[in-house]
Amino acid sequence: MNKVLKMGIIGYGWVARDYMYPAMQNNERVNLVAVCSKNASEMENLPETVKKHTEMADFLKNKKLDAVYIATPNHLHKKHTIASIAAGMHVLCEKPLATTLNDAEEMINSALAAKTSYATAYDQRFHPAHEQMRQFVQQGKLGTVTQVKIDYACWLPKDWCTANWRIELEKAGGGAIIDLAPHGLDLLETLLQDKIVEIQVFTQSRVQDYAVDDGGILMLRFESGVLGSIHVGYNRPDALPRRTLEIFGTAGMLRATNTMGQDPGGNLIFIDSENGNGELIDFDTQKSPFEAQLEGFASSILDKKTPLRAPEDDLRLFSLLFNALKKENQWH
Repeated sequence: MNKVLKMGIIGYGWVARDYMYPAMQNNERVNLVAVCSKNASEMENLPETVKKHTEMADFLKNKKLDAVYIATPNHLHKKHTIASIAAGMHVLCEKPLATTLNDAEEMINSALAAKTSYATAYDQRFHPAHEQMRQFVQQGKLGTVTQVKIDYACWLPKDWCTANWRIELEKAGGGAIIDLAPHGLDLLETLLQDKIVEIQVFTQSRVQDYAVDDGGILMLRFESGVLGSIHVGYNRPDALPRRTLEIFGTAGMLRATNTMGQDPGGNLIFIDSENGNGELIDFDTQKSPFEAQLEGFASSILDKKTPLRAPEDDLRLFSLLFNALKKENQWH
């Protein structure tokens, strides 16, 4: 295997442009070879050394590509993932897996059959603060973990951007829950090294003027007996607190603030159960979770390093969430 991973990007919206492309620029083991976007104007910031395509068929013919990052709308994930695998590429695909359970199963089965490296782009598990939290849990510093809680929300009106596909059911597969909750589900399993076995969902369409949900609460039961909750929303004004992660144990608790999301930074505190005293925990506040995510993906291919999570884990969690949403929608 080459010591440099030659990558492409399919879908060059703001996430790919503002987060993944800079991560690639900062990684000496990754070389961006080609980008595919239906809008040529979106690729104007790219250097001449990067091949620019507006047609997928042309992009897939590029024999220099080892791997691809897929950041297209959710309903296109299956099509682009399977086509990339068929062209011999490893795949890092944005969450959620797909808009239907059948599509998600086809994606993962395709990767497994081809023995291709596949990863869902859960950058949150790579945030330096979250890595510190995982170490605390694994070292037993919290005692017996009892409960976990995530609050992850934003303000996303209908006119948030010109083509706001995130509020279109056919393209997104849902609203705030399908967009934001997958990060939390993956992150909590990663931190606790514990499987979620049951999800119950309550959805709401309370504030925003569109057909999909603008908020929701997920209640979780883990294999060990730990209980959890995830609050998500497109209906939280950005000036309000909206990004908190808490893990409670018999020896203390961890609270991370403003670590959920694409950007580095935030803060992390440990509160001792003996005296209630708080201690700020140091971590790298400059390291982008996208940079760390890309390092992990590249290492899994170049160094054959086993990833923290397997594609089967992604499919299992998607199935739990999809079926919980289906049950909630049937109730309505």
